[in-house]
Amino acid sequence: MTEQQERAVKGPSDFTWRNMAMNDSVNTEDFIMFSSPTHHEKLVDYCLEFNPKDCGQKAADLYCYEKNFGPAVDYAKRRVYDQVTLTMDEHSTCTPEDNVCIAFEFIACSVLEQVYSNPAMHEYALDGCYNFEEGCGDDAADEFCRQQGYVEAKAYAMTEADELTMTIGNHAVW
Repeated sequence: MTEQQERAVKGPSDFTWRNMAMNDSVNTEDFIMFSSPTHHEKLVDYCLEFNPKDCGQKAADLYCYEKNFGPAVDYAKRRVYDQVTLTMDEHSTCTPEDNVCIAFEFIACSVLEQVYSNPAMHEYALDGCYNFEEGCGDDAADEFCRQQGYVEAKAYAMTEADELTMTIGNHAVW
């Protein structure tokens, strides 16, 4: 991207998260935020392809969709001086030695609800307890949802198992 193209790329409105100390991701009930998001081990480029008309929201949305989340609710860009970026659409790389590279500082993806019927782990039915007879119900359901990239379980139902089950905490089979 040239300096002129960089000026043509518009960013999102100011957002208070930008001054926070961010971890790899921040979860809430409504969104999950990815700091310095990567795709194939490279920073996600701010544009879908090397064309400033498809930058920002479209690239952030595609990143979120590929991670099984809803559209991006916010994002920020930053110029990159020392790392390669990768476009989400055509998988082209931008090298800072030869170009002006712009990556996402963060992307906040909306959380969609997902129903898991008969959840399983390693080919065993998921046990209703986190560990054997401990943390039954909410703890086990919440941990399963966290491992799927969600914040917590909204609802769950436990049934009597007709087969072996595996606990999510210590992976014991019963």
